[in-house]
Amino acid sequence: MGVNYWFSHVIDTYLLTVATGGDWKAACEAAMQAPPNGEPLVVLTQPMLGPKKGITYSRQHLTKKIRNGTFPRPFQLPAADP
Repeated sequence: MGVNYWFSHVIDTYLLTVATGGDWKAACEAAMQAPPNGEPLVVLTQPMLGPKKGITYSRQHLTKKIRNGTFPRPFQLPAADP
């Protein structure tokens, strides 16, 4: 089982769009295509979502939300060659 990662700017987009009642899926897709200008890309893991973004879902609940399409899909880094 791999570690799930999210870009910080995508999670910010998700939180802002959900709070304003917008289409978060389209907004997150646009954020993935256009990373923030001049700012470094910050990658978050599931344990970092709570302290950094206030998202304190359990691993199981977060997995359920991703599966139901109510939270952005994570990405996984490719395995390193041995």
